[in-house]
Amino acid sequence: GGGGSSAAVAAVAAASSDAAELDAFAASATARAGEYDERVDSNVERAVEPVGPRNYIFDAGQSRRIRAELFKVIDSSDVVVEVLDARDPLGTRAPHAEEFLRREAKHKHLVFVLNKCDLVPSRVTAAWLKLLSREAPTVAFHASITNPFGKGALINLLRQFAKLHADKKQISVGFIGYPNVGKSSIINTLKKKKVCKVAPIPGETKVWQYITLMKSIYLIDCPGTVQPSGNSEEDAVLKGVVRIEQLRHAADFVEEVLRRVKPEYVRRTYDVQAWDSPTDFLEQYGRRIGKLLKGGEPDINAAAKLVLHDWQRGRLPYFTLPPDFAHRADAAAEEGAAAASALPTPKQPGVRGIVTAHKFLPEDEGEEEEGGGGAEGWHLSESSGSASSLIALLSPSVEPALRMLEESERDFAEGGAELLPPPSLATSLGSAPEPHPAPTVA
Repeated sequence: GGGGSSAAVAAVAAASSDAAELDAFAASATARAGEYDERVDSNVERAVEPVGPRNYIFDAGQSRRIRAELFKVIDSSDVVVEVLDARDPLGTRAPHAEEFLRREAKHKHLVFVLNKCDLVPSRVTAAWLKLLSREAPTVAFHASITNPFGKGALINLLRQFAKLHADKKQISVGFIGYPNVGKSSIINTLKKKKVCKVAPIPGETKVWQYITLMKSIYLIDCPGTVQPSGNSEEDAVLKGVVRIEQLRHAADFVEEVLRRVKPEYVRRTYDVQAWDSPTDFLEQYGRRIGKLLKGGEPDINAAAKLVLHDWQRGRLPYFTLPPDFAHRADAAAEEGAAAASALPTPKQPGVRGIVTAHKFLPEDEGEEEEGGGGAEGWHLSESSGSASSLIALLSPSVEPALRMLEESERDFAEGGAELLPPPSLATSLGSAPEPHPAPTVA
């Protein structure tokens, strides 16, 4: 009797203790429920592209490593060549790099290269050249090892910069710009062979590298860099910053493509004559090319990725016009006023010599403007800076163009094809002319 009663008492006490612990645990859980934050819970499965915070793929070209590569290239260069996409020159500029040059490296020279000029009408190229030349020397370029445009003009300009820095045995020329604008392709064009790895996708160049152009000029290839802020996800995709295969919802970006590209070009490229919405367009296009899901439904995401690939690779005719774009009647007075104050500058063959990759509509091609189609139709100019240094640098009387081209070819032969070690990265100008002030927008 006594042993049984003590066991019962012990069991009741244990049950009471368990109940008290359970009540305490429940009370603790209830109290901490308000502190729970699902955003930091590692046990919750999340989509690759969550709603709310930006996805990391849209921040390509903005990492600390890429910015370090950019500033290493700028610090090591005597001349900085900013490569722009002729379809959207203002959208592919790097204002953070330009601001750094103006503020911290005024002695370095900035040059604009308008690449992919074969993807826009020649009159649009000429208009952008006129606008950008107010800030820095600008060269129209089509990167191609077999059929380039602007190669001779760019080599001549770099040779004149080398003559300006007569106190140095060689100068370094750094190529910077957005991803996928063609920096490595331009270097391959200048070398007349493939020395840099290239691909029609952003982010192919991972680190900077030196390439010998000739015995007095070294080139530096730089990974693509993006303005740290100000780009939306849509801008990142349409400017070629994002790799299309990484997008989970590519159809979300096709609406802007259809808005920017004229319907006539879309019909001609995809053989889709009419559509009510971007989804309707993708459904028709998906059926036409056989991109179908189970049950015969069109795969609009796969079709959208093909459209975005065509956009990034220049298969869809598209271009932007300069803010001050004017037709021939309005531009004549401005042209005369600009010519009166321009310094002597080297001339580049007329942009009408570029063989465009697309057949543009008549209203896009426009009539051939006076002075726009000949060898003397436009020129590179810089409206600010030290007149003595600019004339010494840019005067066409430095050497006849033909002789300079012959010397360039001879230097290519002497320099050889091998990659030489980096030259001394001395930044002192020594006896070079006074550095001209930072350019300002006219």
